Amino acid sequence: MSNTGWGGPGDGAGPPGQGQGGPWQGGPQGGQGRGGPQGGAPQGPWQSPQWQQPPSQPPQGPGYGQAPGVQPPAPQRKRPWALLAVAASCILAMILVVGGGITFLALNRGGPEPVAGDPTTTTESVEPSDSEATSTAEETPTTEASDYSEFHVLGLGEFPEATPEELLGVMQDNPLTEGGLPDVGSCDLPATPTAPSQEQLQAVLDAASGCLNQVWSVASSDRGLPWTAPDVVVYTWPDVPSSSSCEADTFAEDVPRMCNLDSTIYWPVGYGTATDFEDEAHAPGAYLWDLAYMYSNAASWNSTLVFYQGELRNQYEDTDPEAFDDAWRRNSLQWICWASAASMQVPSAAQPSQELRDALGSPDAWEAGEPPNDITPENRARWIAAGFESGGDLAKCNTWTAETETVS
Repeated sequence: MSNTGWGGPGDGAGPPGQGQGGPWQGGPQGGQGRGGPQGGAPQGPWQSPQWQQPPSQPPQGPGYGQAPGVQPPAPQRKRPWALLAVAASCILAMILVVGGGITFLALNRGGPEPVAGDPTTTTESVEPSDSEATSTAEETPTTEASDYSEFHVLGLGEFPEATPEELLGVMQDNPLTEGGLPDVGSCDLPATPTAPSQEQLQAVLDAASGCLNQVWSVASSDRGLPWTAPDVVVYTWPDVPSSSSCEADTFAEDVPRMCNLDSTIYWPVGYGTATDFEDEAHAPGAYLWDLAYMYSNAASWNSTLVFYQGELRNQYEDTDPEAFDDAWRRNSLQWICWASAASMQVPSAAQPSQELRDALGSPDAWEAGEPPNDITPENRARWIAAGFESGGDLAKCNTWTAETETVS
């Protein structure tokens, strides 16, 4: 059986992706992880891959240089495909890698840290004179909310200069944390073998992309958010398409590459959750789910929400390592949940099969991953199941307001 997996939140073992462009000039782009919807950043079912956190990149604005963003580690998934009705006498435990994350933009904004004074005690209360009270009131600085304390779509070259508290507030309450994803009236996925040829793989991904584009274009339009649908290009490793605007050494054999520069998902033949099945009936829905993870990247990038999260983690990196890692987990799990939710907004014939949903929603399917990019199998399964059962309600995928123990 194949050891490839979906492109979901996770730590990819592949080289960190890079790209340019943004909602302003080409739509979602981003770094890459490993696998597809797998265990680890949707970035889908996944291996014991975890998203691989890409190295920091030089400060650059949307549309320039390295794409800012988070690349959740690919979830690591055992492959309990015995849960699926596959006709096999022995089913090996495989690990899927989730890919399709976006590289973080490092925005190093240092500043003096506040120093707490020594506490003092007094034995008597002294009332200030009227003049002293007036003077004190005039000298007391007032703290005003920044221009980024509430979400708005960022413009070209614009970065959210805000406190961690304000940035966290944006992640907890923004247009993609409420309302519903629309139903898609038609979604015809071609019959696809579990190990498709390049032409067959291109055909099913093109069809799945058309369905997911309907979901996210309407959802974005309803919220006043920009949307550019990514193209999908299937290729055979190591023949990286020369037409790609991203460097060839940022591609990997076993994970899709989302290039921000040209708003294209480059998908290597042999990658996909469906390759773990023997029953071809599962294949089309499995590829839809894999691709839905990549579209979670697109939704985060196009909306510019990824810049808020990137700046949030940047500010936590040196001051609060626990919050830094926590933000990564919350984003990874939100993307997985979005992927599962979006994959269920299509007609039932195109949805991931019930057997696949049961398997992905089982903790037995997942491994925790390597610290600090680790997520418990129980919590990964929890958010995958939440997406499948959400009915398209994005509030069900709001990991940013969830209790810490559910996103650990």
